[in-house]
Amino acid sequence: MAYDQAVLGKLGGRSLQRRIELSPYLMISPALILMAIFTLYPYGYAIWSSLQVLSPILPPSFAGLKNYESVITSTYFFNALGNTLVFTGISVPIIVILGVLVAALLNQRFLGDFVLKAAVLLPWAIPAAITGVIWKGVFSDSWGVLNAVLYTLGLIPDYVEWLTTRHLATTAVIVAHIWMQFPMAAVFALAAMQAIPEELYEAAAIDGAGALQRFFSITLPNIKVMLIVVCLFEILMSLNTFDLTYGMTGGGPGTSTMFISYFIWAEFFKMLSYGKGAALAVILALVALAIILAILRLVPGEALLGGKEG
Repeated sequence: MAYDQAVLGKLGGRSLQRRIELSPYLMISPALILMAIFTLYPYGYAIWSSLQVLSPILPPSFAGLKNYESVITSTYFFNALGNTLVFTGISVPIIVILGVLVAALLNQRFLGDFVLKAAVLLPWAIPAAITGVIWKGVFSDSWGVLNAVLYTLGLIPDYVEWLTTRHLATTAVIVAHIWMQFPMAAVFALAAMQAIPEELYEAAAIDGAGALQRFFSITLPNIKVMLIVVCLFEILMSLNTFDLTYGMTGGGPGTSTMFISYFIWAEFFKMLSYGKGAALAVILALVALAIILAILRLVPGEALLGGKEG
């Protein structure tokens, strides 16, 4: 200890010790700066904008909470919020379950498994707007592929109005969203499955456990943290869905597939009401935060700590 203090005295003493103490902060400062520029600043600017009357031709003026009052009391808000929550509540569990099942299949070794893994990723790689156009071609009322196939097989007496009937249009959008999002859930789940030691499965097989028993007693408990991450990620993706529905239905029929994200876009780019658009964006962010916090509160603490009590 005396030697260390002598060295510190020769090299600058307190100055060197202070530099040593600050070095961790200096090393993470680039990441903090990037986070401030690309995350904190946009959030702060959105909150500031939501409290202003903003116009492309007039100077900003303080509005307080009037933008929030205006959008919450509008005729479309609760309908759009309900559409958004229903869409999220149906699509996210299906995406997670389907992702786990596909990951379990891809975790097996078989001829051509590499090709199948690449094919599974294809829907996720296609931009959402293009996905919307593709599925519009599938579900179109008059010239859609689905109607043509079902009619040719004699399964329907006449073409079904998939995209112009309220509940069918919602179902069509949910199907397209699941098709687009489940590959990422499968990739995350597969990564977690491949990190499970093979010895656990071998020991379970020796004890006479079948495939389903091994899946529920070994696979699921070991990937539960990843499933929570996937669930939270998919909630955010579902709440912010816009280009898919815009490409498929344009928000129709009526307002059945108009989500909060659609009205954020409409307030910004159609109505040029930037303050109200920012207020809607802040409300959507708060809804997402509330759902995420509720999920994390319902999940046992040991699940987030990989099975260790915290």
